[in-house]
Amino acid sequence: MNNWNEIVDILSSNIDIGEVIYQREIVACLRMLGWRSKEGTLKEQVTLHIGNNNSIRPDIVLYKDNQPVLPIEIKRPTNISSSKEEKQLMSYMRQLKLNVGLYIGNNIQLYYDNPSDIDLPVCVLKAEFKENDNNGIYLCKMLTYDTFYLNDIEENCKKLYKNIISQNCLQNKLNDFLSIENIDNNIKELIKNKFIAEGFDEEILESELNNFLIEVKSNKTISYHLNTEPVTSIKHNQNYNNNSKEKSQFSIDGVNYFGVGPFVHHVVKQYVTDHPNITYEELKNVFPPHLSQGKNGVIMTLSSFEKLLLNQPDLERRFFYKKDRIILLKDNTAVVVFSQWGNSGYIKQYFQGFLKHIESFYKVYQR
Repeated sequence: MNNWNEIVDILSSNIDIGEVIYQREIVACLRMLGWRSKEGTLKEQVTLHIGNNNSIRPDIVLYKDNQPVLPIEIKRPTNISSSKEEKQLMSYMRQLKLNVGLYIGNNIQLYYDNPSDIDLPVCVLKAEFKENDNNGIYLCKMLTYDTFYLNDIEENCKKLYKNIISQNCLQNKLNDFLSIENIDNNIKELIKNKFIAEGFDEEILESELNNFLIEVKSNKTISYHLNTEPVTSIKHNQNYNNNSKEKSQFSIDGVNYFGVGPFVHHVVKQYVTDHPNITYEELKNVFPPHLSQGKNGVIMTLSSFEKLLLNQPDLERRFFYKKDRIILLKDNTAVVVFSQWGNSGYIKQYFQGFLKHIESFYKVYQR
């Protein structure tokens, strides 16, 4: 901790200096951690040759056992890192065949270059110039010469990298689950499953849930309110409002209302009910593939869907695949319906097109 706080005192007191003086102060800090120019463990402006005619020069390279172990890119203390600096640091790391590198500017950042991909290195640890900063103290321990082991640092960076990738994956899944297109259906499905498990009737539950609109606020908290807006009928020659919000609900009988995705499913299911002898090919002609943003169209046979699912597991969340949502035709052909519809953003054109398409056989209500 003492080393880190002293480094903070030295580097944070030199805000308005240039890179040359700043580098001199950084070298002094590295000496505190045991790196020595005279012993060849700290070298400045090392020339790295690229081909016959080109070369690059890292600001500092640390060495141990006569081998390079860490390139350091230095910018003035007011500089905020950008992709340009990341690419520069990456060129040093890859030329030295190292998976770790250090950036020092308005803070200190430890980068890890995953050897299994070609993307830019990822910042896995950032230390602000503040006393007792936990990341700073951790960096000091890692960068102390006597206890510095490249394999240990790479292993630690690899773990941090995996945590970042895992967190990003979770964030993407949460964003998708809580997206405007999916939130209403997803949360209602969770609520429905809970109360079905408690013995409530599914049809009554769906009817009650249709009276609620669910949305996510920017702080990620979920809110809901009872829908008391008046029901309006959409005339056959009316242009659908492209500015209608995602929370709008639709019906073909003026009684049962659904969010955009469940509404499409309801329409297809109702059409099959109204035309009990229809075949899959005939149903596909009624709901042609171009109506959907998905490359697999509005509907698919269950058998075709499950074959694709073997190599595309992500497909499961793009169709109504639960047992109670599969539509069975008279000839026992099972059909699944595309679920990723929206009434805002770039995908609203598909739902608007779907609404206009079904005008020829259903009257549509919106509230």
